[in-house]
Amino acid sequence: MTIPVQIRRDDVVEDIRRLSEATGKPITDAVGSAVRSALAAIDEARAAKLARVMEIVAQFNALPSVGPILTDDDLYDEDGLPK
Repeated sequence: MTIPVQIRRDDVVEDIRRLSEATGKPITDAVGSAVRSALAAIDEARAAKLARVMEIVAQFNALPSVGPILTDDDLYDEDGLPK
């Protein structure tokens, strides 16, 4: 089932028509290409952020251990108060 899209802002309609004319594509194809291009840019940005996060995690995991890992039992008494 295909649902039509209505554009109610004249400036957006004019931009779509200009894009169609500039690319020589029908309006639907021009809009589809623009949307796919924008989505690809978003996907690339997300992938780049994820790669950077993974790089930082790897750097963190490569740091030397400087002492024993403390648990709650090491830090708090039986009443939950700091030791």
